[in-house]
Amino acid sequence: MGNGIVKNLIFLKDCLLETIYSNDEKCICCGEEIYNGKYICSKCEKTIRFCNYGFDIQKEKVSFKCYSISYYSGPIMNLILQLKYKGNFLAGQVISEYMINLIKSKKIKCDYITYVPMTKKRLKSRGYNQTMYLSKMLSKSIDIPVINCLKKIKDTKDQIGLGKEERWKNIKGSFKFSKKYCIENKNILIIDDVITTGATAVSCGLELKKYGAAEITILTAAKSRV
Repeated sequence: MGNGIVKNLIFLKDCLLETIYSNDEKCICCGEEIYNGKYICSKCEKTIRFCNYGFDIQKEKVSFKCYSISYYSGPIMNLILQLKYKGNFLAGQVISEYMINLIKSKKIKCDYITYVPMTKKRLKSRGYNQTMYLSKMLSKSIDIPVINCLKKIKDTKDQIGLGKEERWKNIKGSFKFSKKYCIENKNILIIDDVITTGATAVSCGLELKKYGAAEITILTAAKSRV
């Protein structure tokens, strides 16, 4: 977990520098100088293809309500890749702010927030879980606790490049609920970065349903398509 500690220290350093040099920032997407205390310029923000609707995914006779900030393109795709593969936590901060706005505008209610977990091997390799980071940012803002109630117990192929049925087959049996938590009759918000077929997040939701969860909502940074 050494990498995770280092990356979090870098994040804290960036926050401190932002406070000191708040009028000398550059857009996190295009590099243009901005002076409004934000990390993304208005020009880039205008190109975001926001999703202004929720959608349902049904699996095993269970329906899951899903929301995404935008389609997986442009600035949001840029921000996700920066957070996921480059450890840019400022990109995560921008994503979380859009998620918070969506939660408020859609009046999403929940008792707990959780997230799509990684295997121990993948977590050790990357040093952090971007979905856990986003969850904690949301928790601070909307004052809803994050619970680490899911474990990924099986290494899987990267879902990128797989077809719809292959994705479901690849992820099957990958997640296990931690019984130290009581989620019976609780509404839970699952956080992920990108949703395509929904195989990953919905598999997490189905595992939570086995242990009595009531309504489960899925929130992602972006929505993609197979």
